[in-house]
Amino acid sequence: MRRACRISYLVAVVVTLCLVLPVPSWAHRDRGPGDPCRREVGASLLHITFYQTQFDPVTEYCEEIPRVGTAFLVVDVTPDLWERPIGVELLASDESGQSDTILSLPFQVYERGVANAEVVVKAGLRYEVRVMLGLADEREPRKFAFPFQVAAWYKALVGPALIVLGVVIILAVSVIRYKMTARSREELVK
Repeated sequence: MRRACRISYLVAVVVTLCLVLPVPSWAHRDRGPGDPCRREVGASLLHITFYQTQFDPVTEYCEEIPRVGTAFLVVDVTPDLWERPIGVELLASDESGQSDTILSLPFQVYERGVANAEVVVKAGLRYEVRVMLGLADEREPRKFAFPFQVAAWYKALVGPALIVLGVVIILAVSVIRYKMTARSREELVK
């Protein structure tokens, strides 16, 4: 009984500490150094994300947007860069290489370091988001490029579907072999 009480007390303390201790927050989940949606700016980070809230309100996209139509572009920086100006351009290129500027957000300081806009994306075009970030120790803004494309929504499901299909085939073969073995054992017993 005492041990159960101690464990309950320990769990309560850990949960309370997790809820009370401050945790630095940022608009988007950082997936670490391999995250294609981020660029390092010294010890700070610049992050770009697209959302298609009409299909999935919480999923973030970076290199590939699953559907044509409306998307929300969000560019944000870590809090230490909130007072720095940001400029954003969205370019679309066709197969011939001709580019069009679809979106241009002015180079200015954005509230809480977040510049966002609604854009319409189409299939068959190559897109690039260009971000200019003004830094205190540099005369010219630093420029970052994030290429992305619009791909079919089901493209992301092909890999998992093949895995599921493989498992189903393995199970089916196992069941068939089991039944054949059981049938041959029954024939031997007769």
